[in-house]
Amino acid sequence: MESVALAHHASMWAKRVTRVTGSEVDAIALDAFEPVKEVKGLADTWWRASDSLVAMYTGEAECLSAPQCRTALIYSGLNKWGLYGGVKDESK
Repeated sequence: MESVALAHHASMWAKRVTRVTGSEVDAIALDAFEPVKEVKGLADTWWRASDSLVAMYTGEAECLSAPQCRTALIYSGLNKWGLYGGVKDESK
């Protein structure tokens, strides 16, 4: 449920949303990102950087042995509210 809420929040505040599928998901550089532990799941994983959120959806691809079904959504152009909403950022 948290992942759905974060997806809705991010889509409302992002200046741009980019959809990446299949083998292109591997090309997403996550070095500057940190995992969003509140929404870590078996089928999807979220990552946060200074102005972006990345949602990686791989569960369906793994269950169906269909790597072409892997999908990532990159929400970019987010401000602090867009990145954290009402959650206090304890790391700063």
